[in-house]
Parts: sequence; structure tokens; C-alpha cells
Amino acid sequence: MNDKKQLKGHLLSLLCVIAWGTSFLVSKSLMAKITPVQLMLMRFVIAWLAIWVIYPKWYFKWREEGQFIVLALVGNTLYYLAENTALRLTLASNVSILVSAAPIASALMLRLFERDERLSGREMTGIGIAFFGVLFVVFNGVFVLKLNPLGDMLALAAAFCWALYGFLAKRIMDKYDTFLSTRKLMFYGIVTALPLLLTEDGSLAGIGLMRLGDLCGLAYLGLICSALCYLMWNEAIAQIGAMKANLYVYAVPVVTMIASAFFLGEAVTWGGAAGVVLVVGGMLLSSLGK
Repeated sequence: MNDKKQLKGHLLSLLCVIAWGTSFLVSKSLMAKITPVQLMLMRFVIAWLAIWVIYPKWYFKWREEGQFIVLALVGNTLYYLAENTALRLTLASNVSILVSAAPIASALMLRLFERDERLSGREMTGIGIAFFGVLFVVFNGVFVLKLNPLGDMLALAAAFCWALYGFLAKRIMDKYDTFLSTRKLMFYGIVTALPLLLTEDGSLAGIGLMRLGDLCGLAYLGLICSALCYLMWNEAIAQIGAMKANLYVYAVPVVTMIASAFFLGEAVTWGGAAGVVLVVGGMLLSSLGK
């Protein structure tokens, strides 16, 4: 039974990163017409409504809502805000590398706060190999590094937000139904992101310019990448723990590279291919049993 849970957790994590890796292409096209905050809010609204249809059971207790607000603030609003702002300030390659440091941040948190989930030398070695592979994948054979302190710090903050989300979500998933907790996560993501919409200078006129293809892309981001993937990710954390689930974050740049080559015709160099091998090898080394 335990082996089946482990397999289920790894499979759910893999499906999530496949969707999230392709979501960058869709998000990039949509942000030509709408702002990142508008896109984030619409994703959360679509996901929240979809989960309400699937799981219409009402549950609300004042004493318990605070933990969901914190989880949404960390895993939704602050994460997306830090990542999107970083993309405007520094190179996309810098952001990809630093956000991919989430497994390292998870390892540090586990070492500090969790005795039962501390990593072995083999697992730490696998994390290092996979991160080295991410460098090859992101640069894809063209090594250009330009530092922007504020943008790079925000990207690193996004990695720690995602690691903290996994660390906190594990405790909530053990107490609540996955559908309920994910629905609350999306709702409080909307609540905490609304002030950002009120303060930004972006006009809502871009929404009226969206065509059928844009609406399909928005539906994909809201229904698949937000609703379904957060449900699967939360379940994966419950099955295999935050550290092993976050390890799959390394595969997001790999999926993006492959999707860009397939849909946009971007070239994949030998350096990028070598990075894929290192990422997969490092993930296997960290994930497989002794």
C-alpha cells in the first residue's frame, strides 16, 4: 500500500510540472494583452468556481481560516507577484534558475524544523546534480548571465515562497479534504490579490481584446494549471512529502524547453540535452529508495 501511495505521489507531481512547464508559453502570449495581476486573478477565479462545482460542500470556521489565508498568501499571491515582478527586472534565465532553487530551500527548512524528513547524503547529491542540470537547460548552450540584485532577490524569494507553501501545506493536507483546502486556497488567493489590482496602473481594456484562442488559453491556465494541478500537487505532498514533491520543480524548465522546441520551433542544443539528462538523473538519485 505504501508503495502505491509513493507511486501515486510521484505521478501526480510529474503531471503537475508538465502542465506548469507548458503554462509559461500560454502566459507569455496572454500577458501581451493583460497584466500579470489580471491574469493571476482570472486564473484563481476560474479555478475557484470549477472546484466549487466539483466540491460544493460548505465549511467555514473563523478559528481555522487564518491558516488558509497564510497558505494562499505564500503559495499564490506572493509567489506569483515575486516571480512576475522579477521577470520584468532581470533576465528570464536568472528567474528560471533561482525559482528552481525551491528544492534547496525545502531541504534547508526540513533540516531546520523537521527531524523525521531530513535528507541523506545521497538525496542531497541528487539535488545538486539536478540543479546543475537546470543551469544547462535554462541557458540551452548559450551562457549569458547578467545580474540585477532586486530582480534576482525577488526570484529567490519566489523559490522560498514555494518551498514554504509545501512545508505548510503538508500540515493542512493531513487535516482537511484536498478539494476543500484547494478551494479555500484559490478563494483567499483572490482576496489577497485584489488589492494589487486596485493599486496597479494597468487598464482593463486589454480584456476586451481577447479572442477565442486567448480564452482557451485562459481556461487552460485556470482549469488545468491552477485548479487541477493544485489539487494534484496538494495530494502529492500528502503522499510523498514536500521535499520529494518540490524536487519535481527542477523538471519545469525541461518541459518548457521541450514545449518551446515543439510548438515554437526553438532549437535544443547539446548543452540543453545534457541538462535534461542531469536533471532526470539527479531527480532519480534523490527519489529512488536505497
